[in-house]
Amino acid sequence: MNILTVEGNTVTLVYNPVRERVEVGDNYVILDKRERRGILVQVVEITVPELPGMLLEIIRREVMSKRPEVHGVEEAETYMTAVESTKYARSRIMMEVRRSTDGSFVYERWSGYVPSRNSEFIKVSVGEVIDVLRRQRPDL
Repeated sequence: MNILTVEGNTVTLVYNPVRERVEVGDNYVILDKRERRGILVQVVEITVPELPGMLLEIIRREVMSKRPEVHGVEEAETYMTAVESTKYARSRIMMEVRRSTDGSFVYERWSGYVPSRNSEFIKVSVGEVIDVLRRQRPDL
């Protein structure tokens, strides 16, 4: 999975459904590996991309992040299939996240921060998101 674009509070993720299962309603912490800071997003739409030039290159990088062990014509077919299978997951930013020294997440109001593409993607359960929201707003 990789960040493709960020526009306002919408983050478009690109992923390979052969390697990752993503569904509408899934929640992810996107954590910048160097800063220990990130965002919590919720997937609101999944689409199949129509890609010109540069966007196609970003998807190729995502697909080729794990090289297959096959060679020759079969290898080219594997890449083509992976590129054709790639999908977008549009998501909304819900909160900002910091990783504390004990490794747990601290959730805060989003400040406008956006992590770099050098980030890890951590799936977060609906229960955890509800707990965070309840701590933020005890009247819920």
